[in-house]
Amino acid sequence: MTFTSPAPSAAHSPAIDTLSAALAAFAAHTSELAGQDKALEQSVDRLRADLESTKTRLHEEVRRRTLAEAHLGSMFSSAPFGLVSLHNGRVAALNGAAAALLPCLAVHSVWEIPTDWRRQGSSDNYNTDRGESARVVNVTWLPDDTDSTRQLIRLEDVTEMLRERENDARRDRLAAMGRMSAELAHQLRTPLCTATLYAGQLGEFGLDNEERVGMAQRLVGQLGQLDALITRMLSFVRTSVRTKAVSAIEPLVREQLALIVPQMAQRRLRLDADWQAQGCELAMDRLQIGSAVLALLENALQHAPHDSVISVRCLHAGHRVDIVVADQGPGIAPAIASSLFEPFASGRANGTGLGLAMARAAAHAHRGELTHSPCSPQGAAFTLSLPVLPAV
Repeated sequence: MTFTSPAPSAAHSPAIDTLSAALAAFAAHTSELAGQDKALEQSVDRLRADLESTKTRLHEEVRRRTLAEAHLGSMFSSAPFGLVSLHNGRVAALNGAAAALLPCLAVHSVWEIPTDWRRQGSSDNYNTDRGESARVVNVTWLPDDTDSTRQLIRLEDVTEMLRERENDARRDRLAAMGRMSAELAHQLRTPLCTATLYAGQLGEFGLDNEERVGMAQRLVGQLGQLDALITRMLSFVRTSVRTKAVSAIEPLVREQLALIVPQMAQRRLRLDADWQAQGCELAMDRLQIGSAVLALLENALQHAPHDSVISVRCLHAGHRVDIVVADQGPGIAPAIASSLFEPFASGRANGTGLGLAMARAAAHAHRGELTHSPCSPQGAAFTLSLPVLPAV
């Protein structure tokens, strides 16, 4: 007997279609999830590899940083100059050199410059003011660009360096003296021969009292020139600062100005003074700076024509004071402009050229400067610029 499958009922056809569609969707989602799972596994593998690489790199960086910090720590401790590390203004660490310069400085203490240290003008150098053991210490701030709460302070004893620099300058001046010996002999010979002549004439018979007095006065004048020349030569050679004291600058300039007032009156010269540095104080060798100012005033006096004006200005300019002396003379000849501050460089027939050389040497000995500039319509101005002490 043969059985024949019944034909599908038309009533069951929609359910089967729905089931088939559901099975197909399930199969599609299963395939998609399988693909996503594989992609996830691959991503996890890549992340694991990246993490391992990063971990290795970080370990290496930590190792290098540890070595660098150890090296920096060794350098910090063994540095020949003082180092003080600050955090929020307090001492976080200091090396042995810093402890030697500042025995009272301790970790966690607030940083401040010792009260017995005196600053040299506007520089970063400080005098420790400890009698015979006084030193000059340079204080330099080194900020941390990556952390504003941290700073590093460098303390260096520059006493010997400054002393050697001063000795070098003195050796240069002595060498210049050697080169100038022939010129110096010429400068001394003329007034010396004239003085000898006058002295010989004083001993002659037949001179009346008036002639004898005239000869004596001329002799004294020539000897005075010799004395002034030798004094200026010694001032040029001895430009090291011997005794520094805190002193106001304006009274010193007024004192030097008073010395030439009689000569100004004789030549009918007028004074134009401008005082704008009241209260400005300098740490200076008063005699040396006074001589430098007087040299500028005498230079103006020698070049100013009759019935003209000499200008003297004392100006406070930031951390410096400028003493400006100007005349209405012929100005500086181009031929001597480049050598104006060298000894024996003078535009006058009887000039020694020592005054300006000595003035510039004094300025340099006080960490200052001496410059010149033309005046309009004529004349020359010399500016002595010196560092002032900060106001208390």
